[in-house]
Amino acid sequence: MKHGRKILLAGAGDELRDTLDRALGLLPDVQVEEFASAEPQVLNGKAVACDALVVEVDLHSAASTDAFIRLAGSSSERKVIAAARNAAPEDVRRLFRAGAADVLTAPFTSAALEAALGEILMTGERRSTGGRIITIVRGCGGVGATTVALNLAALMGRPGRKAAHPRKSTAVLDLDLQFGDADLALNLEPRSTLVDVLRAEQRFDGRLLQSSMIEHSSGLRLLAAPPKLVPLDALTPTFAAQIVTQSAQLHDYTFVDLPCVWTDWTLPILRRSSLLILLTAPSVQGAIGAKRVLQSLEEAEVTTPCLFVLNKLAGVVEAFEKPSRIGKSVNRTVDAVLSLDATATRAFDRGALLAEAFPNARLTRELRALAAKIEPMLAKAEQRQIELTGAAA
Repeated sequence: MKHGRKILLAGAGDELRDTLDRALGLLPDVQVEEFASAEPQVLNGKAVACDALVVEVDLHSAASTDAFIRLAGSSSERKVIAAARNAAPEDVRRLFRAGAADVLTAPFTSAALEAALGEILMTGERRSTGGRIITIVRGCGGVGATTVALNLAALMGRPGRKAAHPRKSTAVLDLDLQFGDADLALNLEPRSTLVDVLRAEQRFDGRLLQSSMIEHSSGLRLLAAPPKLVPLDALTPTFAAQIVTQSAQLHDYTFVDLPCVWTDWTLPILRRSSLLILLTAPSVQGAIGAKRVLQSLEEAEVTTPCLFVLNKLAGVVEAFEKPSRIGKSVNRTVDAVLSLDATATRAFDRGALLAEAFPNARLTRELRALAAKIEPMLAKAEQRQIELTGAAA
């Protein structure tokens, strides 16, 4: 992290001010400038020049809420953190839509604030060992997202044919708190799952995450979903982002398997991702779902690159016609197609990866081709980010 970073604190009460003081113990060489008001005209050009802006918002006050929305909207970068009081789930979504980089809810904790600030301050200067986050987004249910995530993770981790391309470390985070079954798909019996990570939120770090994951024979590491139904709001936006970011610091590639339903922590993960894979079925329901997802990404100003993939295409005719028709209906080119292949179900039932159980199956070959597209797309996106950063400087 660079030295001499500046944080603006606006409209803060004693609790938030004390929380920031404690968080700064983990963020050295950061200057703080405080303003009593969060009005954009009061902060003037200082909001543009700062590296991060923390604003306390009282959602029972229309004036406080409107001031935050104007302030977040006036910034071209997502560097405004909302410290929200009296926040309901819809209020949190509203703040994210307004442009908040992160939303903390009262009571405020130094760990949550430190994680939110650290993520913003480290944007654009990730550690060389920092990995890429690839998130699978479902366009509809029953689309085989877990199978795709696990097999892509295993394929991306395999060493290349040349010695210059060694094995990569890969992880899969099964964040479907209610119906995640990645451990079953790999025939694993994890001793710890996501629920154990949730219970240890206050002392969460990379070591705890590693100890909560289980390693498959392929080399990929899995953070398994809870064995019982857990409310989706048991995971907060800030902690979800912490888990994903910490995994990226430990692995070259982290694949995130999200639940079909969107939650308060969906957008923070999508924004922190290096690449999204929008996976949907070649059906009317799949096309409608994909269109809704793409519209939501646009409305939320999620700029993460996205691969649009159709899964479970049956037969040559469907594989030829459906991508064109669905692409036109959602106004987006289909980037890859995956066949409806009985080997996928057979491998899942065996608790095995496709590439291991059926290395010559058509679907395995298609997954290899999809995996081959990921690295060039990541490199292109990162080069584009470097160019934009250079132009802004």
